[in-house]
Amino acid sequence: MATEAEKRKLEQIRLSLEMVGRDWWAEADGEATRLMVRDPADGEPRPIATFAADAPAPFLTFAVASADFLAFTLELLDRCSRAYRELAGRQQKQSKNFAGECAMKCKSDQAFRQFLIERHDLRDATDAERIKTRVRSILAIQSMAELNTDEVAAARWKNLRADFEQWRRGR
Repeated sequence: MATEAEKRKLEQIRLSLEMVGRDWWAEADGEATRLMVRDPADGEPRPIATFAADAPAPFLTFAVASADFLAFTLELLDRCSRAYRELAGRQQKQSKNFAGECAMKCKSDQAFRQFLIERHDLRDATDAERIKTRVRSILAIQSMAELNTDEVAAARWKNLRADFEQWRRGR
């Protein structure tokens, strides 16, 4: 996550690039090589720098391409940001439904029922409602829905589930 200072700096870079454009090229007239830019304000070509006669070609090439490089980098950053937000949104949508998971274990997981009998004093495991009632009591919740809305309740469910998995491995 970018800090406010980083966000401001990035916005300054975007505004600067918008002001200078990305249409840059080198022009030589026999006497000098100039860095030229098409001014976004009026579309006119403008010389903005003159290269030293002995400037190495890689430096000249880099200077000419720098606006395009910057624009490419910003576009790549934007694509990465969009992909990150999309992935984060999908993960949020796919976040665990602890209430549903708990209800399914209570309803149809025979090993979970046996765990509750052995470790949590469940006396009657013949009815899914009795099992759910016992689990709500163990988790200190009024409703299974709390497992999806209360982080502390969800943590208690995760601990109970981990205890169950450890119990199952030890059998």
